[in-house]
Amino acid sequence: MKNALILFLLIAPLALFSQFLNRSDISIIENGSLIKNPLTGGLNSCQLSNIDLNNDGKKDIFVFERIGDRVLCFLNANDGVGTDFDYSVEYSHDFPELKKWALLIDYNCDGKEDIFTYNDSYVKVYKNTSQGENINFQIETTALISDLGPILSAIIISEVDIPSFVDVDGDGDVDVLTFKQSGGYVEYHQNQSQELYGNCDSLVFELKTDCWGEFFEGLNTYDFNSCEEDAIINQPQIRSSGAHSGSSTLALDIDGDNDMDFILGDVSFNNLNMLTNGGDSQSANMVSVNQDFPIGNGSDISAEINSFPAAFYLDINNDNIRDLVVSPNINNNAENFESIMVFLNTGADNNPTFEFSQKDFLQDNTLDFGSGAYPAVIDYNNDGLKDLLIGNYGYFNNSNPSSQLALLRNIGSQTEPNFEVINRDYGGLSSIALDTILNETVNGLYPTLADLDNDGDVDMILGDNNGKLHYFQNNAEDGQDALFELENVSFFSIDIGQHATPFLYDMNNDNLFDLIIGQVDGTLSYAENTGTPYSPIFNSLIDDFGGISVNNDESLYGFSTPYVFEKDNEINILIGSESGLIYHYQSVNNNLSSNFELISNDFQGINDGKNTAVLFEDFTADNKRDLFLGMETGGLFYFKNDSVGTGIKNNIYKSAVDIFPNPFNDYINIDTDKETIVSIYSVLGRLVQKEKIYQPSSISLRHLPTSSYFVHIQQDKLSEWKKIIKK
Repeated sequence: MKNALILFLLIAPLALFSQFLNRSDISIIENGSLIKNPLTGGLNSCQLSNIDLNNDGKKDIFVFERIGDRVLCFLNANDGVGTDFDYSVEYSHDFPELKKWALLIDYNCDGKEDIFTYNDSYVKVYKNTSQGENINFQIETTALISDLGPILSAIIISEVDIPSFVDVDGDGDVDVLTFKQSGGYVEYHQNQSQELYGNCDSLVFELKTDCWGEFFEGLNTYDFNSCEEDAIINQPQIRSSGAHSGSSTLALDIDGDNDMDFILGDVSFNNLNMLTNGGDSQSANMVSVNQDFPIGNGSDISAEINSFPAAFYLDINNDNIRDLVVSPNINNNAENFESIMVFLNTGADNNPTFEFSQKDFLQDNTLDFGSGAYPAVIDYNNDGLKDLLIGNYGYFNNSNPSSQLALLRNIGSQTEPNFEVINRDYGGLSSIALDTILNETVNGLYPTLADLDNDGDVDMILGDNNGKLHYFQNNAEDGQDALFELENVSFFSIDIGQHATPFLYDMNNDNLFDLIIGQVDGTLSYAENTGTPYSPIFNSLIDDFGGISVNNDESLYGFSTPYVFEKDNEINILIGSESGLIYHYQSVNNNLSSNFELISNDFQGINDGKNTAVLFEDFTADNKRDLFLGMETGGLFYFKNDSVGTGIKNNIYKSAVDIFPNPFNDYINIDTDKETIVSIYSVLGRLVQKEKIYQPSSISLRHLPTSSYFVHIQQDKLSEWKKIIKK
């Protein structure tokens, strides 16, 4: 077991901490084969780098999934040449919080890959200070600075660009190539570490030219020899050509002549473009372009992605020669079930020959439903085991999504769930024209199930991305598999505008299932069932139900996805959100006309992606609810409830955070040297104060009454609970 991992027992209030959810593995089979890494959350738009995570001398794979800013780590399981990798949750959580793009490069020549990542248009660098298997990163700089001639300035890189950090001039230190923010020219920032200090340990840059390669890239067009003069020399104004739309870059020596050629992806085209350098390492001059790369370099097919491909150079088959990996650099622009292309290098590292290998690297060994995963529970075959019904936003093919329901049968036991994928288009929803106005299928199928006609089996309501609901009655014979048939294509004309995510629950204890509906703005709507147990009626819709909102500073909209349950005679609602956070609300004495109470906006500290959907059911027959979490990237996570009594057992990571004094009077001091979120809860589980700090800080709690409190410390996705006492 890794040294960083410890067991921590915290006695906490029942109201907030009666459940504790630990990540757990389950087996999932599809087409008769066991899925090797089923619960990764899905892979859509990935950036890949090599790193040796477990210090075994083999190159593992770091994946940054830009949709939701997730880190996924895959350990190299090859004894020889091959592409066998094991997903590692533990190592994935050893990385700091990263945004937009992240690449691993060993800049200081110590044999350990460092992190270069986006930081509000600047480049943040984390130095790898790991020892053995204990992964650790420390901030080296929050912004790379370059000498522009007239001024010193931070190197600016767009959030949609992927720059190149590579030794351009062959002197052994890492330089920077990136497109200008003002247009289609490439800036070359030369690292002066070797020149100034005779080593590669520093990050000191000088802008050598703002027209590296002597070319201009337009909308899938190129002007060569377009730099009539160097705009850096004796010019206060740097070359400008209008706004830059977005490009991915990869600099490497394609033809073995010891200079950097340039591989481009762009938001305006769907193939990789390879520019050949006819100059040298000191003075690049692009002379031609191959717009179907890597055709012409060994491959018989191009790296075609619907739009905005991004290329990465890393060893993925354990032969110590880097290969070409291509993935989208934007959401919903490729077949997101098969969007990581691999071209194996059968040549040399600095003179590659690329042969197409596969289009679903890593995805072929994970459970992935395209874009979006919306889980619901069902016992479709009446065997007493809880099965899964998974809606999605869609499988994409050339930007045309096909939304479906997937059926997963529980082939485990009452206490140990395991699943088999039975049908990825259950009920043929991909071909049913639920949009009666345009007479076409709809996207964003979100299921909820309950017995609406009192015949002893569950019926289904589907929400869709247009804001409509659709009613499917279960017409199966007694004891037979579920048979859903469309009864009402626009259920009671309910229309919330966009992103309808319904949940059926008896909210007012009248033995009728009511509707709670999430929507795009992050609020909930409520429709009371005024019908009978045999025939539901939903005639009125109440907006802003319970004063609930999951829209925050981290999200543009909200995209609320509710799950309702009862605990201790109180109605509770867990709500997934666009930000990835899970919100926990509770009714006040079951008074539906009042605002619900926010218990937590960070339920169990789980934040693993974007546009989460919650399924909170007991899958292990221990009277404790477990969690399936659906992600925008089309996959699932599973968390088993390991709570014991009134306490929680928490797998956390060591931190250097101290809280003192304890007990305290008016202030507590937090000793930290990194970004830390401090959340303070009462003994009743209510959030009473939340702070974000970046350095040793004092927090005033003089307004709080004398009592015990619980402090949640979050750093880089790691968490820790501490108990404090106010005297």
